[in-house]
Amino acid sequence: MTEPYPHHVRQNAVPVDIYQQLEAEFPDLATILNGRQEVGSNVAVRMTVKQVLGDKRISPLWRSFFEYHTSNDYWRHVTRLFGDHFRRTFPGLEEKMGRRFEDWRAVPRGFGGDAEIRLDCQFVMNTPVKEVTSVKTPHVDLCDKIFSALFYFRDPRDNVTGGDLDIYAWKRAPRFIKHRSIERDVELIKTVPYAANTYLCFLNSENAVHGVSPRGITDVPRRYINFIAELPIKAFEPKQLNKLQRLIFADEVREAAQDDKY
Repeated sequence: MTEPYPHHVRQNAVPVDIYQQLEAEFPDLATILNGRQEVGSNVAVRMTVKQVLGDKRISPLWRSFFEYHTSNDYWRHVTRLFGDHFRRTFPGLEEKMGRRFEDWRAVPRGFGGDAEIRLDCQFVMNTPVKEVTSVKTPHVDLCDKIFSALFYFRDPRDNVTGGDLDIYAWKRAPRFIKHRSIERDVELIKTVPYAANTYLCFLNSENAVHGVSPRGITDVPRRYINFIAELPIKAFEPKQLNKLQRLIFADEVREAAQDDKY
């Protein structure tokens, strides 16, 4: 799908038997926190590919999953789907990097080696919710990232509403507080439900505004895999509010600063 920006959604993303094994072997919250305490309500906590590949507590199937999704083969898969969209959105980027998107060398993020693109695959949990909130209001991902994806592992015990991925379109010319939009500037176009075995990927740019719908009070974490393709340079530069606008939207600026602590 190309509107409001290029994205792809697949339900029943992997065969049921594989999904069930992955789901059964998904690490628990204590493993991902790895000793951290008092992280707060509805906060994203992560375990990166660098951490996973060196951790024998993680199952062989999951380590194999992380190896593939930070490999050249996976990047080739991404470019088969998004190569032409990358060219339209980032004209001149291939020339700047010295290679066609399809020929970029990929390495896992956090590891050494010559590469045009660094790929991360992360276990992510949003911690238990004590007050109805959104873990992430409308925003774009960091501007050195040109591709992002999510693979949902909703816990069978999870019976609260929310935690869905909302896709937005701009109602006006883009403007940001860091990487966050002002909610009145965008309109909700589509919602991808937080459902087990659902995969969503998209091209990241100033148009790729997305957020997470408010999640109900629950002791059950929201679970997913996060995929990232990161450049050594910025692919775009989000236009920021000017000084007067920052005064006008002071409440939103404060909220963005608070959210960025996490």
